[in-house]
Amino acid sequence: MKHRVPVFDGDGHVLETDEQLDKYYEGSWKGSRRLAGMTIFPSLDGWSRSVQIQEHDAGRKHWTSDAKVWGEALDKIGLDGSVLYPTIALAYGLMREMNFATATATAYNNWLEAEYTRLDKRLFGVGLMPIENPEGAIKEMRRCKKERKNFVAMLLPSVTASGMTYGHPSFWPLYEEAERLDMPLALHGAPSVGFGFDHFRPFVKVHTLEHPVPLMIQLTDMMFSGVFDDFPKLRVAFLEGGASWVPFMMDRLDYEYDTVQGMEIKKKVRHEPSWYMTETENFWVSCEMGERATKYVVDMMGSDRIMYASDFPHEPTEEALMADIPDFLDRTDLDDGTKRKILNDNAKRFYRIA
Repeated sequence: MKHRVPVFDGDGHVLETDEQLDKYYEGSWKGSRRLAGMTIFPSLDGWSRSVQIQEHDAGRKHWTSDAKVWGEALDKIGLDGSVLYPTIALAYGLMREMNFATATATAYNNWLEAEYTRLDKRLFGVGLMPIENPEGAIKEMRRCKKERKNFVAMLLPSVTASGMTYGHPSFWPLYEEAERLDMPLALHGAPSVGFGFDHFRPFVKVHTLEHPVPLMIQLTDMMFSGVFDDFPKLRVAFLEGGASWVPFMMDRLDYEYDTVQGMEIKKKVRHEPSWYMTETENFWVSCEMGERATKYVVDMMGSDRIMYASDFPHEPTEEALMADIPDFLDRTDLDDGTKRKILNDNAKRFYRIA
């Protein structure tokens, strides 16, 4: 498929397995063994997401992924390239054994490079880093930036085992190094435990909220803790929650900033929160192609930091993936310049992809 503008995917996924990653551990963890049935990553939240696909999209072509599958998808959907995020490793922040978590980040990055980014120049990787081990995280970030092939960002898990969110000072060394290396960071939703909807049935209720809610929580903490004041060149993407929540948060954060509760915050946050979301490169977001509110989001935050995300090979059916971009290009409420930015230019600027 060809489109009238180039299209670059800011958020696709790999389908990693324990058997694949086992071969890529280093040091004392190389060749280590686990009991059968004991997995590397914890469950996202107890929901078996593949069951939903089996029940409602059983005819899909791809149940596993590799560089060949992704190359075929790029050609079929009409994409110039994609940035690849994990699947079960989106639960990485829930790992509690820090030595193993540190080793696992390296193993995952080794695997992603060997099996994807070195095999197809159109594929780019997002690296894992042990966020609660600053020394280890910085080491892995530097390796991804300077030594690995086509690694363009590092993952910030949307939920951590410690419960700490990203306004906590313990994360400052990571931001300092990311800013120094010009390496963007990306928050990607997935785990749902602890947000108040563990009782929801069926899964569609959970899935509605599990992506945007943690993004709102993390943005609020980072904003009012002064992350973007202390690190003005830090780029952070908030992914897979769509973009329609952004105008609400801009207004809500600004409102609180100007209340009596916000008086203390003003000592370290020099501008209204919406300023950081509109006038700087701190805040980036992905959108869904069918969001009717995209025009409103563009009116509120501008069109320079909103990115297209395919989410392949997760929830979208092949039919939906094939229709998304043509339908978006046919919209009459967005001009062609805005469409090109969202579909191509913005992701390349965020990830610094030439």
